[in-house]
Amino acid sequence: MTVPILGGAPMKYTPEALETKIVEYFKWVDEENKTRKLGRFTGEKIKPYTLTGICVYLDISRETWNVYSKRSEFEAAIKRAKTIVENYVEEGLLNGAINPIGGIFNLKNNFGWVDKIEVNTNTTNEQLTPDDIQNRINVLKRKGDSEGEGE
Repeated sequence: MTVPILGGAPMKYTPEALETKIVEYFKWVDEENKTRKLGRFTGEKIKPYTLTGICVYLDISRETWNVYSKRSEFEAAIKRAKTIVENYVEEGLLNGAINPIGGIFNLKNNFGWVDKIEVNTNTTNEQLTPDDIQNRINVLKRKGDSEGEGE
């Protein structure tokens, strides 16, 4: 069954069908990895969980995925899927299974992670008179003179 969308083609999945297919994707990846561990694909790396992988499995584009993510009836399924993939990437980074550069790129671009540098910009814009400026200069000169006397 398709879900109609205003002003466009009907949605391919109902909320329930989307949830079911997403769960199937994760099970499918897990089965693929069991097969790879058994040696069928000697030397092949473990298949990761990815958002694009979900889209391929669902036979939809990333743009369509984004449309689903903006619809309230699909919100729970989309959030759950994204959280599982995000957790996979985060754990892979922490245990060394995922290349740090690729993992960080993925987290920043797919999950909104950012590097934060906090800068304190609390400054006062006090207005100084010429006399105030001269007084501060004199204080600094006296400090400099007294520090130089001990040498």
